[in-house]
Amino acid sequence: MKIIISLIHFIEKKGLFLIFSTMLIALTISMLTRYVFQRPLSWTDELSTYLFIVMTFLAASASIKTGTELKVDVLYERFPQWRKGLDLILHSVRLLVSVFFIVYGLLYVQVEIVMDIYSPILQIPLYLIYCTLPIFGLLMAIRTIDCLIILFKGE
Repeated sequence: MKIIISLIHFIEKKGLFLIFSTMLIALTISMLTRYVFQRPLSWTDELSTYLFIVMTFLAASASIKTGTELKVDVLYERFPQWRKGLDLILHSVRLLVSVFFIVYGLLYVQVEIVMDIYSPILQIPLYLIYCTLPIFGLLMAIRTIDCLIILFKGE
């Protein structure tokens, strides 16, 4: 499990850096061509949109490791003795959501494969974009299982 977690950490760390850098370059090119040369490029905006989608899911998976995902901390502050139980509920709900992303993401990808639709400008098959749902659902599920293991070990 440690090897899988370290591989996921590597993918998240390098992937976020690569995606953010690519988005920065694409948006800089877009701004230059639009405002300096008065010739806007449409492919940079579409690429940035797809990269932002992937970056969002990758960052959601990475936030699980550090415990910085969005959550309401009022219960943790009000009832600190219930922390382990609240963590168990949080991880269980996240695991169910991850399974939902995997199952329904795969079904949605199958529909997109059958429909054979391509993005308007870059001509990327849309099923590749929608593959982010089951892939990052799997990453979040693995991260959540690791959190549950740590919770039960008491580390």
